[in-house]
Amino acid sequence: MDERLQKIVDKTRGKFGLEASKFEDYSILKVRDNMGDAFYIFNMKWFPNEVTELVEEGTTPLGTAFISYLIQQEKYKSISFASAESSFTRTHFPNKTAHEVIEWLEEETGLTSGEDFKLTEANANEFYFESEIDGIPLSPSCTIKVAFDDVGKLTSFHWDGTLPSHEQVEKSEFSLTLEEIEPIVKMQLQLVEFPSEARGSFVPVYAMDEVYVTIDGARIMPFVECERAEVQVDEVLEWNLPLEQQLIFEEIPAVFEAKIDEAFGDVGVGKKLTLTAEQIERSKRVVRDVMRSEYPNESGMWRLASLRRGETSIVAFCKLNEANLMIVKRTIVVHIDPETMSMLTVFDNVGGMFGLFDSFASAEKAVVTYEEAFEKMIPYITLDPTYVYDYITGKYVLCGLLDAAEGIDAVTGEVVLLRDL
Repeated sequence: MDERLQKIVDKTRGKFGLEASKFEDYSILKVRDNMGDAFYIFNMKWFPNEVTELVEEGTTPLGTAFISYLIQQEKYKSISFASAESSFTRTHFPNKTAHEVIEWLEEETGLTSGEDFKLTEANANEFYFESEIDGIPLSPSCTIKVAFDDVGKLTSFHWDGTLPSHEQVEKSEFSLTLEEIEPIVKMQLQLVEFPSEARGSFVPVYAMDEVYVTIDGARIMPFVECERAEVQVDEVLEWNLPLEQQLIFEEIPAVFEAKIDEAFGDVGVGKKLTLTAEQIERSKRVVRDVMRSEYPNESGMWRLASLRRGETSIVAFCKLNEANLMIVKRTIVVHIDPETMSMLTVFDNVGGMFGLFDSFASAEKAVVTYEEAFEKMIPYITLDPTYVYDYITGKYVLCGLLDAAEGIDAVTGEVVLLRDL
C-alpha cells in the first residue's frame, strides 16, 4: 500500500482501537463541499478479525467498520458499522455525557463549541450539533451526529458540511422587517394545489414559497441549496421544423475513484465548477435540438429555465411555459457532456411522481381571493436571520428566511398546517 495511505490506516487503528479488526479495502473519491470546493475522501473498510473466509460480493459481515477520512483537512468525516454494535476496543465516552462528546468533537474537528457549533438535540446515546455564526444558523449548514453504545463506545459519527472561515462570512446586523419587503412577501404568497393523501384529492392552498431575502431587500435567493448554483436562463424554446434525426443516448459518466497521486497532489482542489458563456450558448442549442426531436409538436410550450454545472455533466432544466398551480411541476432534464457539448440523456418526470396522483380528484375552484388570503396570512409569516452562501460573491451573507408553516385553504378560508395536508 502507498506509504501515505498506510500512515492514515495506522493512525486510524490506534485512534479508535481497531485491534479486533483488519483493514480490508478502500476507495478514494473526489467530492465537493457546500461551497463548491473540491476535496478528496479516503474511505476505509475494516472487517472483524474472525472473518477469514472469502466474503460474497455485495454482502458485508456484521461488525464491519466504515471510516471516511478527509485527506486535505486531515480529519475524520464519518464512522459507521454494519451492525448496531461497535467493534472498537476503545471506550471514548465512559460517562456518556455531553461534555465528553463536545471535548472529543473539538479535538477531532478543530471546531469550538459555542462559537462554531451548538448542541441542538440530545437523546440517551445520541447527540446532534449544528453550526452557527453569532447564534445565527447557516445555509448550507454544517451538522454533526455522534452516537455510542451503552458502555460509551463510539457507534456512529457523521460530520456533514463545511464551516466557512472568518474571511468567507460578511457579518452584519439583522434589522430587516416584513414591512420593508412587503412587495416580496406578497409575491411569494402563491396559490398552489397540494396533493392530499387524506382527502384523496388536490387541495388549493395559498402558501408562502420560502426564499432568502438579503438584508438590503435587493435580492432573493432560492431556499433549495442546489438551485442557488444554477445559471438562470428562462428562455422559451421555439422552432419551425422538428428534428428528424434520431438521438443517441449515452450513460451519464459516473464519478470514478480518484488516483492516489491526484488526491495527495490536490488536483482540482480550489477550483470550482463553472459554466462559460460559450457553454451556456451551446447548451441552449443542444436543448432546443433535443426538444425538436423528442417533443416535435411542442414548440413554444417549454422554456429552458436554468443550467447547472455538475461534476460530469451540464444539467439543463426545462419547465412548461404556462401558469401551473401544481406543487410538483413537470420537468424535462437534459444532461450534456461538458467536453463535447453533446447530449448524454434526457429525463421526463411525467411518469414517475405524477403517476402517484393519477387517482386523486382535481382541486376545487378557489373561492378565497388573494387579498383575503394575504390578510389572514400576515400573523403567520416569519422572517428569520440566516447566513446564506452566495454563489455570486463566494461568501456567506446575512439574509432573512421568508417562510410560513401555515397556509390558507382557498375554498374554506381556514388556516391549515401545510405538513398536515
